[in-house]
Amino acid sequence: MRFLSILALAVGLLGLQAGALADDKTNDKALQELEGTYVLIGLEGKGLKITEDMLKDVDASERTIKIQGNAIIAVTPGKDDPAKFTIDSSKNPRHITISSTKNGRTETNYGIYEFKDNILTICATEMGQEKDRPTKFEASDQVLIIRLKKQAK
Repeated sequence: MRFLSILALAVGLLGLQAGALADDKTNDKALQELEGTYVLIGLEGKGLKITEDMLKDVDASERTIKIQGNAIIAVTPGKDDPAKFTIDSSKNPRHITISSTKNGRTETNYGIYEFKDNILTICATEMGQEKDRPTKFEASDQVLIIRLKKQAK
């Protein structure tokens, strides 16, 4: 009887590991899909809504974002502003966590994202904890929505 219990436990653990590997593969595929150069086309939050039409007068070089692996980089003339991010594409909506360090302090933003028709929409806390992660794409005083359009290679 003890052998059957151990066997059941081993099968359960293998199942958990296989699930984790499947999630890793799903996340890897999602990361590859996100990789590229983007241009900011919208920003919403804190009572502000900036549309693509409003941004047309701002040169694309001033609103470029690059995603390479697990790095998201705001590219501006003369300076890059990098951050690291992780995703969990098994969640619905998909989760994104962005961490950046400035002046020795790390700031983490918890959010959700959607990638559809070459538009990456990120809805994230400006500041907060994981429990504050948004559950829907809705801007507020504490939650920003950023829309990025992926550029052709």
